[in-house]
Amino acid sequence: MPPTVTASPQWVLHPNHSPDAAAGLARTLGAPLALGHALVNRGIVREQDARRFLDPVLEDLHEPGRMLDLEPAAERILAAIDRGERIFVHGDYDVDGITSTFLLYSALEELSAKVEYRIPHRIRDGYGLTTEAIDEAQRRGCSLVVTVDCGITAVEAVAHARSLGIDTVITDHHEPPAQLPDAVAIVNPLRPGCGYPFKSLAGVGVTFKLVERLLRGRGGLDRARRYLDAVALGTIADVVPLVGENRVLARLGLDRLNQEARLGLRALIGVSSLAGKRITSGHVAFVLAPRINAAGRMGNAEQGLRLLLARDQDEAETIARSLEEDNLKRRKHDEQVLLEAVRKVELEVPYPDCSSILLWSDTWHPGVIGIVASRLVERFQRPTVLVAIDGERGRGSGRSLPGLDLTRLLDGCSDLLLAHGGHAFAAGLSVRRERLPELRERLERLVREQYRPDQFVQRLELDADLRASECDMDLVEWLERLAPHGLDNPEPLYRMSDARVEHVQEVGGGKHLRLRARDDSGEVEAIGFGMGDRARALARAGRADLAFVPTRNEWSGEARVQLKLKGVRTP
Repeated sequence: MPPTVTASPQWVLHPNHSPDAAAGLARTLGAPLALGHALVNRGIVREQDARRFLDPVLEDLHEPGRMLDLEPAAERILAAIDRGERIFVHGDYDVDGITSTFLLYSALEELSAKVEYRIPHRIRDGYGLTTEAIDEAQRRGCSLVVTVDCGITAVEAVAHARSLGIDTVITDHHEPPAQLPDAVAIVNPLRPGCGYPFKSLAGVGVTFKLVERLLRGRGGLDRARRYLDAVALGTIADVVPLVGENRVLARLGLDRLNQEARLGLRALIGVSSLAGKRITSGHVAFVLAPRINAAGRMGNAEQGLRLLLARDQDEAETIARSLEEDNLKRRKHDEQVLLEAVRKVELEVPYPDCSSILLWSDTWHPGVIGIVASRLVERFQRPTVLVAIDGERGRGSGRSLPGLDLTRLLDGCSDLLLAHGGHAFAAGLSVRRERLPELRERLERLVREQYRPDQFVQRLELDADLRASECDMDLVEWLERLAPHGLDNPEPLYRMSDARVEHVQEVGGGKHLRLRARDDSGEVEAIGFGMGDRARALARAGRADLAFVPTRNEWSGEARVQLKLKGVRTP
């Protein structure tokens, strides 16, 4: 296998590192100094902001009416309910789109609306609202179409709906194009002229704001609280920044997921071997969300929606087992595509002397190329686009790195593409086969204008230095309040320099590393997942710099501190 990056990761102190500010904030909160460092490094320096970050409440959310067009959208939907019109909710096939569809569909049912839903098939229908979807809405007798997590680019489809006498309300969170659809209302915090203070909501977050407004007469925000488990699922799965309103929704949604998860999610937790565990953002991102996504990647995404809607135990468990089977198939496909893609990097791309990676194949399953692109970004530290070709056209999925907005890069290639859209970190596209060589050259030029190949160096950003004696359960309990972790709110990472390492051993069949770390203040145990190959070198050296996250390890009813290693450097 090729090296993961062009050079060993650089260990750097966080650029916001300020010992004085950290000490002052920690003293004010009555918290360990290490927590003060973590907060200050995340841009939180005032006591009021820190307390709100550590203990978010639903009332921290902004008023829905501050979002442009949300009020006209709600009024049109409520008028449709009053007049007995049939409403067509159109979502997307990923977890964000499925949870958004579930959320609006359920709220409309609660309001006694006549409501239908549609989740497009990834391969047969493609992404977004299409003229075919509008025709289906007409066949089902719907006079109002409401999109969730899509629609911002659906100019042609909305025009077609208008020609048929069907009104359209768009709710979305993707980058708006220059020409917007001629809809009754377009709810998207990224719209020019929208004064909504928080711009990074997932699609399900935008839908939640609409649902909060629709349920105003029935309790509003407090009534909408019952859907927070699904909102957290979609928010975490869509890899939006877990700060601001996203943090509130994810944190409170995880609380609900652990206390009062709906039937389908309890069944999914069961088949995922998570029963009895406290569900974290990591469990959502890497265990639950992939299983819901697997239905859309390998088969019918409506399976994920039916899981959320399930009201019968047998039905919920049957669907959960089906999603588990789809996920196993998906893993086989993406493992094969990953192997082929890595070989293509070796044969077709001048790595490490390139700033981007674009690969294509006639044999790749389009449902897994996004996952594989993410893994190539982790391995090669380059923005990556993979294209699955079918005939003369290809469908692509790309992933990027901080500082490189993939949507903007694709904007610079728009004359070579049939369509594209997405976020800074993840985007999709369609392209004709003969355009791919030129697209590879263009993408490389555009990325190279911002980053040379030698600038792509992985960094471990450290919050502060810690001694063994500071790694106690009090610190762990404070740090746990920083969760959930994700984009813009990573796990706090600390360094212990020149620690003595003892009792070094390989565990988990040689995959993982276990040791005890000691300095002149005390000792603490540590685990390094995927670091088993470092055990012998560490044992020989006897000393090392450790980068780690202090965590809680519970065994046989006893809780103790364990360092989760993220990096190891031997002399």
